[in-house]
Amino acid sequence: MTIQRIVKMEFFKFFHEKVYMLVFGIIAVLNIIFALVLANAQSLPAELYGNKTFGSFMIISIMLLIAANFILLYWYPFHVLSVDYNNDVLALMMASGIKRKHLFYAKLIVTICLSMLAAVVLLLIPGTLLVVELNKNIGMLQLVFSSFMDNFSWYYLVDLILAYITTVTLMLLACTWMRGAKKAILVFIGLTWVYRIVTSLTLIVIPTIDMNEMGHYLAIYGVQIIAMVLFGYITQRIMAKQNL
Repeated sequence: MTIQRIVKMEFFKFFHEKVYMLVFGIIAVLNIIFALVLANAQSLPAELYGNKTFGSFMIISIMLLIAANFILLYWYPFHVLSVDYNNDVLALMMASGIKRKHLFYAKLIVTICLSMLAAVVLLLIPGTLLVVELNKNIGMLQLVFSSFMDNFSWYYLVDLILAYITTVTLMLLACTWMRGAKKAILVFIGLTWVYRIVTSLTLIVIPTIDMNEMGHYLAIYGVQIIAMVLFGYITQRIMAKQNL
C-alpha cells in the first residue's frame, strides 16, 4: 500500500472520531463566544461591564479556556500517533500489506496536517473577530501590524516550521518506543529536555556569534535537520524490530 493511500485511510479514520470532533466543536464555539464578548466588551450593559464578580468570572473562564485549548492541541498529536497502538491494530495493518516505513511517513504527514487543522478550527474565527475589532481602532491596528512587521523574519518562520516538524518526529519516536500516548508524554518531555541541551551545546561550539543573521539561522537549520533525520531513523529502527 502506498503512502498516499495510507494517508487517505488515516484522514478518514480521524475525521470519523465523534468524541474528538465533539470536543473540538464545543471548544471552538466557546472560543468564538468569548472572542465576541471581548470584542464587544465596551458595548455590554453598564451593570455587567463594571461588575467585579462578572469581571472575575470572565478572567477565570478565559484562563480555563486557554488551558483547555493548550491541553487539547498538545494532546491531540499524541493521540493521532498512538491510537493504533492503543487499539492493538498495528499487527492487522501490517498483515494487510502496509509497510512500516510507509506507515512512519504517513503518520508524520497526517499528524502535522491534523494538528494544523485543529489549530485553525480552534483559533481562526476567534482571531479573525479580534482583528476585525482592532480594525475599528485604526491606531491600534497600525501599532500591532507595525510591531509584527518589525519583528517578522523569514529566517525565524523557517526556524519555526523546522522546529515543529522536529517536535512531531520526536513525538512519533516517543509513541513508537512506549507503544502508546500515556507513557510517551513523559518520555517526550525527557527527550525534549535532552535534545535542547544537546542543541544548545552544539550551537555554543559552533561560532554563531561571529556570523550574520543568515549564518546563524543556517547553523540552527542544520542542527534541526540532523536531529529530525536522527529521530526518524531511530523511530524506523524501533518499528522494524517491534513484535506486534
